[in-house]
Amino acid sequence: MPVFPQNYTSTVSHWQATNRGPGSLWDHGRTDVLPSDADIVIVGAGATGVSLAYHLTRPGMEKRRVVLLDAKDVASCASGRNGGHIGPASWEVMGHLTKPLSHGGGGVSEEDALDVLFFEQETLDLCELIVMRERLDVDFWRGYRLVVSTTPEGVEESKRTLDAYHRAIKRSAKHGDKRLDASALFDAGEAERVSRVKGALGMKWTPSGSWHPHRGITALLKKALENKDMSFYSWAPVASLKEYRGGWTVDCGDRGVIRTKQVVLATNGYTRHLFPDDFAANTGIAAHLTPYRGHAGLVVPPTTYAGDKSLKGQYGIENGPYLIQTPYAGIVLGPFNATVVNTFGSPRDLYGIDDDSVVVPKFREWLANYCRDNYVDWGPESEGEGLARAWSGIMCHSVDMRPLVGEVPGKTGMFISAGYNGHGMATIVNITRCLAQHLVTGVRDHRLPRCFDISQERLDRAAAECLPLLPPEPKL
Repeated sequence: MPVFPQNYTSTVSHWQATNRGPGSLWDHGRTDVLPSDADIVIVGAGATGVSLAYHLTRPGMEKRRVVLLDAKDVASCASGRNGGHIGPASWEVMGHLTKPLSHGGGGVSEEDALDVLFFEQETLDLCELIVMRERLDVDFWRGYRLVVSTTPEGVEESKRTLDAYHRAIKRSAKHGDKRLDASALFDAGEAERVSRVKGALGMKWTPSGSWHPHRGITALLKKALENKDMSFYSWAPVASLKEYRGGWTVDCGDRGVIRTKQVVLATNGYTRHLFPDDFAANTGIAAHLTPYRGHAGLVVPPTTYAGDKSLKGQYGIENGPYLIQTPYAGIVLGPFNATVVNTFGSPRDLYGIDDDSVVVPKFREWLANYCRDNYVDWGPESEGEGLARAWSGIMCHSVDMRPLVGEVPGKTGMFISAGYNGHGMATIVNITRCLAQHLVTGVRDHRLPRCFDISQERLDRAAAECLPLLPPEPKL
């Protein structure tokens, strides 16, 4: 059954809590009457839906009636609950993306992996361009991310994928003239000194960025709403989608029904509920996309990690967190899925969960303890320092490690962009630029990596070859 309207109250993230002023868009259009028809309806007002609306309302793209709907508020789900990072992948894509599906990888060619790598680099450039061009006050920062290895196996994997990247780039006809702005350090003592992470054995620097995601997405939506043909309605959950005379009816229950030529599902972890037949049979889109719950927190550091001694840039730490230093509030961090499974939990703590109303105690404990236990000379925490807030959020796992983007097979006029595996901000704004072109011209945008395209062949291959996310239930 549909997850919305939800029967629980979601946790509140640092980002959502610090964007409550008069310039925010909470409850926007909540009591307005929905239009009866539109050219394009976008379901979901997170980063995907909002950036798509932004692209569709730029000069040369306008004159289409665009309606944006959300079951709650703008950036109320994963986009307003993430780590604040806009972090492109580096040469590690040569590992997980090229690994066979049957071994938990993406099953793509090395050329496809390079497509993704450089597409993500372009996404960071595009985000910076938009923020600068539109003069958005969203705490945008660009610099480097420190990816820290803490085990010998992690160091060897980083070396192996770096070698694989160099071999692939030499063979690539498409990307051979490109260079990746990244470097590596495999000296344990120096890695610990530079990173300040206890027991660091190696590290690499890769280009990255960050912003205040709730303010950023709100700012993009406000720009889109400057167009008279664009409208946004919060608290308008979609109950069902039905084909109607070459288009679609979008049923929002008591809020009304909208007829549209094209509908775009920007619903990520909540997508499978809009495919009830597939969901019931565990096939198709619903089988390919699985929600999972992540946790994050805001840590106020002691003065040993403030001012000139504050962390520089972002971090991704093996068996640890993804982490950013915010400009003012402190540190936002959360555990990688592998961290949960390898150190304090199991897959059942993550996958198949779409309830963000709770902070699980063992996750809260991990968030509270990580920095003090793992950063050199962190020091004692005074009252008011340490973990100040914790929250949960629902992301979406694509079983073949790549987002699904494009027109849904067998459903003309229905498009989707979902399944980012917790890595959405590295691709979304660029994906939606390509998707906007596709919607307007009817022609696939060549800039989008081919391995993101939806096809029945891709869905069938994944269903046949991919590993199950959860182990079988134990027999009694």
